[in-house]
Amino acid sequence: MSRYLKGRDFALQTVAVQLLVTLAISAMGLAVNNQIAISLFAGGIICVTANLWLALVAFRPQMGAPPQKMLAAFYTGELGKFVITALMFLLAFKQIGFLKEAAYAATMILAYVMIQVVAWISPLVRRQ
Repeated sequence: MSRYLKGRDFALQTVAVQLLVTLAISAMGLAVNNQIAISLFAGGIICVTANLWLALVAFRPQMGAPPQKMLAAFYTGELGKFVITALMFLLAFKQIGFLKEAAYAATMILAYVMIQVVAWISPLVRRQ
């Protein structure tokens, strides 16, 4: 398997781990109350969705494509990740009424940060 395909698989595996951690912390949040669980899930799923977009777009060009095309795909993925993150946070704050309370908003943002940290730690834990 080429190094490029391993990179794509590794990126998608990292997103899968992020999704599993999101589901786990959301389930644990149910022990406190439904609003905490929803806040944790919303923050986690925002991060997972944005990172999935990045993984899919950054590895879209075929192996051996010109470096400019591969770099453009990465930049497009990063820009899309930023836009998806901003729009999903906006949507969450507008559609989920209890997120207007500081504690629930902070919980959602903390979940986002925690799931992003999973993406940073995952390569260190799963060395290939």
